[in-house]
Amino acid sequence: MKPSFILPELGENSHIRYFSSFLLILLFMIVIGGGMYIFSILITDSINPKIVDLENLRLKDSLVDLFLSHITNVFWILGIWISAKTIHKRSLISFITPYQKINWKRVFFGFAVFFALLFISQIIDMLFYPEDYQWNNFDTSRFIWLLVAVIFLIPIQTTSEELFFRGFLLQWIGKLIKQPILLSMIVGLIFGSLHFGNPEMTNGAFWVGLDYVFTGFILSYITARTNSAEFSIGAHAANNMFLGIFLTEKNSVWGNIPSLFVVTNVDGMLSTIYSIITSTLFFIIVIHYHNKKIASVAI
Repeated sequence: MKPSFILPELGENSHIRYFSSFLLILLFMIVIGGGMYIFSILITDSINPKIVDLENLRLKDSLVDLFLSHITNVFWILGIWISAKTIHKRSLISFITPYQKINWKRVFFGFAVFFALLFISQIIDMLFYPEDYQWNNFDTSRFIWLLVAVIFLIPIQTTSEELFFRGFLLQWIGKLIKQPILLSMIVGLIFGSLHFGNPEMTNGAFWVGLDYVFTGFILSYITARTNSAEFSIGAHAANNMFLGIFLTEKNSVWGNIPSLFVVTNVDGMLSTIYSIITSTLFFIIVIHYHNKKIASVAI
């Protein structure tokens, strides 16, 4: 019998331990990570005060902020790792897969498929609505620094979220909710609701909120169906890296980063329809791939 990802057999996994881990993770992410982020702003102010709004403790340069904001994600992962080791008595990898090693083929497959689907949907939208896109003010140096952030830092941000939502939280709630669809809906709703404060919500709160929740549901359901968070880790990284490189808009959570294109008009409803189709196609492709692999092993 294959080991279960949702209900891990290894380690200590009582509700009190999950609750203790939850508090420890919040301590590292919000208190320590947030404190270090503020400290980095103060350091930046001593180096280049022109790009710092000291009164509001924020950076005026979105690209610099993109780099420094990942400090909180590093401490988020650190909190999850310490919780896994000290409270649950198991490895950090157990929040990704029930096996001893990560199957990187699944991660890269999820990344490649989701990136390709995003690229296709974006090309279609650009063909129908070319007036909604314009080239960003291209600066070679700033774009190279953006690529550095996208390649090396954004996967840290997306993996921290996947470890928490598709790993820690899915397993904790999975102790109470055994039905995969209902479990995935609950985790997807939590994931989506925590993004409701993003500035993208001004593009249409209902539709953008639905986008966040549906994406969270699909990634959670894929995790439950495939018995690991590997596909969702790849997909989440692909989504954020694609947006970072190619698209920015005035209501972006990342601000005016030097992406290749600026979207001048965002239709929240249409964008959500694209996203739902993309996520659904991703689900179909991944489940087919997963089932095919299982069948080949059985033969």
